[in-house]
Parts: sequence; C-alpha cells; structure tokens
Amino acid sequence: MNKIKLSLAGLVLGAMAATTTSAQAGMTCRISMDITKGGFVIGAAGGTGTLRCGNRRYRLDIGGINAGLIIGASKMSLNGRARNLRYVTDIEGTYARLGASAAAGEGGTNILATNERGVELAMRGSQVGLEASLDLGGLTIRLAD
Repeated sequence: MNKIKLSLAGLVLGAMAATTTSAQAGMTCRISMDITKGGFVIGAAGGTGTLRCGNRRYRLDIGGINAGLIIGASKMSLNGRARNLRYVTDIEGTYARLGASAAAGEGGTNILATNERGVELAMRGSQVGLEASLDLGGLTIRLAD
C-alpha cells in the first residue's frame, strides 16, 4: 500500500512540475525584421518586422537609439526566434544591448537581447552598408496598429 501511495505522489509531483515548467517557459514564435541604422557618435535605428505565432502574424514597429563609437549607415535583415512569450503583447518593450558591428558592403550579424518581460530574441541575418560601431543602446519593439 505504501508503494502505491509513493508512486501516486511521485506522479502528481511530476505532473505539477511539468505543468509549472511549461507555463513559465512560454511560447516561442518566429520573428523577422528589417532595420536601417546610422549615425555619428549617436545613432538611430528604425524599421518594421513580423512576429509569427502559430498561424497568426503580427506587424511590428521598431526604433532605437545608440551611443558610443558609431559612424556610417547600414541596413539589417534579421530572422530568428522570440522565446518566453506568455502573451503576444510580451514582445513589446526595450531590448537593451551592448553591441559591436561592422559593414563594408555586405556581412553577417547576430542579435541576442532580452526585454524587461523576459522575452529573448535570438536572430541572425545580413547587414549591408558602410558602418562601424561599438555602442550601448537598445531596440524598442511595439505591435503596429
């Protein structure tokens, strides 16, 4: 009888742990964005994007300001994943980052960033232009109207 109770208790605890883990982890969606950035010491960035969660698509507006060693202008096209979303609106917020990039013609770029809601962006793509930077800044993402 004690073995049965222990087995049932283990099953219940295991089910609770699995439920808690999946609820905390949230959903993962695909994200793509096109961003144009440029500057001299202080830089600005802006663009648009798309968030795809299941069969739904959501348009995104993207902006940002950077400060540091910045010179030039470039355009980035990025694709990747947005992780830990509980709700689609969790994508909104500021994604702070310390970054270094360079483009002379065409090159690759990666972005790893997290917002205040715990949403993580992991994206790769291409960068075209003439630009070099070592900067601290951030991207602000919001759902488009």
